[in-house]
Amino acid sequence: MNTTTTSNEFLSEMSLLMGLPQGGATALQDSSAFWGPGGLLCRLQMQHDGASTAVRPQVLLPMLARELAGLRVEQMMAMQQAVMLEYGWMLGLSSEGMLQLSPLKWIEQPSDAVAALDLGHAVGMQALETLFVDGDEETDDGAELGFDRFKESVDDEFDALLADTGDKRAPRPTLH
Repeated sequence: MNTTTTSNEFLSEMSLLMGLPQGGATALQDSSAFWGPGGLLCRLQMQHDGASTAVRPQVLLPMLARELAGLRVEQMMAMQQAVMLEYGWMLGLSSEGMLQLSPLKWIEQPSDAVAALDLGHAVGMQALETLFVDGDEETDDGAELGFDRFKESVDDEFDALLADTGDKRAPRPTLH
């Protein structure tokens, strides 16, 4: 696919790859919220210059940042570091004040954008599990979430997601 994809073609291809019904590209419109591959709310930030389109998927976690306190703040900061270093993603705030995952770079191919949504879902589900399940357990290392432990958990979640869907795409999206 060439890089001169219009935004309608880009969204139509994404919709097809995501298995949405005909007309599903409408649900992916710029800044419109839609349910992502694993049940988390998502939206696409779009950039188009007339000849090409690029997106930044945003995966919203069902948690307000103001709900974090104490040890969970330390866990969230460790996750932010792991997500940024390993995947080039940012764990930040949505305009609604929810935790949000988003790649730092624009994605120029629809198949890479769909893979990024899958990855964002895996990272998001692991972040929620870590903040709500691991945060309730006493551990020897207190609130510290080891980079390797978080990365392994995300990799396992992402691989399981691809196995469940029978997806044969490359395991990581290509970011541009």
